[in-house]
Amino acid sequence: MVTTLQAATEGLGVYSIAEAARYARMPVATLNRWFFGNGHQPMRSPGIESTKGKRITFIDFVETLAIRSLRADHQISLQKIKEAIHNAREHYGIVRPFAHREHRTVLIGKDLHIFLRGDSNPVGLTGKDSGQKSMTPCIEAYMKDLEFDSEGLARLYRAYCHKDQNVVLDPKLHFGEPTLESCGFTAETLWRAAVAEGSIVRAAEIYEVPVEAVETAYRYWNQELGVAA
Repeated sequence: MVTTLQAATEGLGVYSIAEAARYARMPVATLNRWFFGNGHQPMRSPGIESTKGKRITFIDFVETLAIRSLRADHQISLQKIKEAIHNAREHYGIVRPFAHREHRTVLIGKDLHIFLRGDSNPVGLTGKDSGQKSMTPCIEAYMKDLEFDSEGLARLYRAYCHKDQNVVLDPKLHFGEPTLESCGFTAETLWRAAVAEGSIVRAAEIYEVPVEAVETAYRYWNQELGVAA
């Protein structure tokens, strides 16, 4: 666990619960409960220790995407996800099962499994076959939007694409805020410029970026995040 300052200066990403919930497109209360409990045992501890507000790291955010997918797309219970996180850590020494390329977590039926380093078949983390070999993995869809560093840990998330322009969350850029990969401006900056100028074309001229970059930022901020102009 690191401080907010360490997370910011070391390129680990810093998100308030409200920001992370917006980028993950989920309720703030749900994300708050997953990491901070709200009277219940949290899903997992956040990577940032802060006395001034609740903060999470980029890797925490990536795991949020995985948990959201397991809950919304596959109806996996929170208890089963907690069990998987616990067993991955206790039995295999894997602290971040949802954010690592080589230890990717998969779903087989309604039970969670994980690939171990150098193993072509996953082992069960939950269910009656926990600890046994499984044969037909189903990779979680969110993995395709991640890029990984040389150690296999998630380093970038592609949140949105339009006309070959990517909005990415990279913890080393703007503390992990959604950013246009092609020009380095945050999506919010270009969206606000388009709103202020009343013109996507004019905003592109002011910031000297392609019109497509501003259009992508505008669409992402309005349509994906649901922010009214």
